[in-house]
Amino acid sequence: MAVIFDLAVQGAQMLLVLLLAPLLTGFVRKVKARLLLRQGPPLIQPYRDLVRLMRKEVVLAENASWLFRVSPYLIFAATWVAASLVPTFGTGLLFSWSADLIAIIALLGSARFFLALGRAWTSAPASAASARAAR
Repeated sequence: MAVIFDLAVQGAQMLLVLLLAPLLTGFVRKVKARLLLRQGPPLIQPYRDLVRLMRKEVVLAENASWLFRVSPYLIFAATWVAASLVPTFGTGLLFSWSADLIAIIALLGSARFFLALGRAWTSAPASAASARAAR
């Protein structure tokens, strides 16, 4: 029974991290604007941007490889797992043994690796130049 509760707490924490990340981005934008003596965007603007981006049609090049198509999902998964491994709301979580700094750095590094690899894996000259600039 304790394992099921630990899994539920870990899942709730992962869901909370996913749902609150755009709010943190909105808060940072608001604070930056206030420091520059401006009004800034509303706090929920990142949520609006996400809804707008989800409604857009996916545009892929004809010669895009499978790695180019899969890399956004791999980057999202690695970043989400790295963010959810940090014990923020509960202690003694089920997956807390894997939440050391080396694992988090490796996950974030692999996300950056897949970003560069996804850029370079198309045959468009602009994407190859972008991949070289990302090094």
